Amino acid sequence: MIELTLYHGNTESAIDQIVLAQTLLPHLKSTGDEHYLGDGYYFYHDDTQAKVWSIMKVTRNEKYREENWAVLKCTVRINEDHYMDLDLREHQDFFFQQMLRLNSEISEKKLDVDEYHDSFMCNHLANILNLHLISKTFPYKDKQEVLPPLFSNHRSKPYGITRHFRTEKQYCVINTDIILSFEKVMRGNNPKKRGVIL
Repeated sequence: MIELTLYHGNTESAIDQIVLAQTLLPHLKSTGDEHYLGDGYYFYHDDTQAKVWSIMKVTRNEKYREENWAVLKCTVRINEDHYMDLDLREHQDFFFQQMLRLNSEISEKKLDVDEYHDSFMCNHLANILNLHLISKTFPYKDKQEVLPPLFSNHRSKPYGITRHFRTEKQYCVINTDIILSFEKVMRGNNPKKRGVIL
């Protein structure tokens, strides 16, 4: 068994609903092909990343402009057989093998597929393997803090180009039964809320 402490950022009203119910609520589930790890509830291993996400949610989305932000802390206990960590080489190899196998089946059967997306593959694997949790570390470039790819204006070999960007490890909880506890650990006012003086 593996035990993890994970953090979820959201509006304060959503976090309060979860804490009151002591479960993740169906209407708060993330679904659709823009979610790289498939359908589920998204968490971070770092409370600061959850905080950053929750503040971005309430300040960048007009729908939540009147909402405050908060962070939920959860304890998760899971059997290793139900957990796919896509940072592990063995799990990556399996993921790519299955992707190629699926692609071959589509070609052989001459199926018409509009577009492949990672969400579909993660949902497929979660279904056939009875996965309860999928995780992966993603690199990203923060638009507000973009670092130059070169450290000087001199010609340099490829190893002179930076490969380091911010990363965030995301966890997609598929089966909510693996969560043992729910606690609100941070909250704050939305700085863009109407009537708030900056």
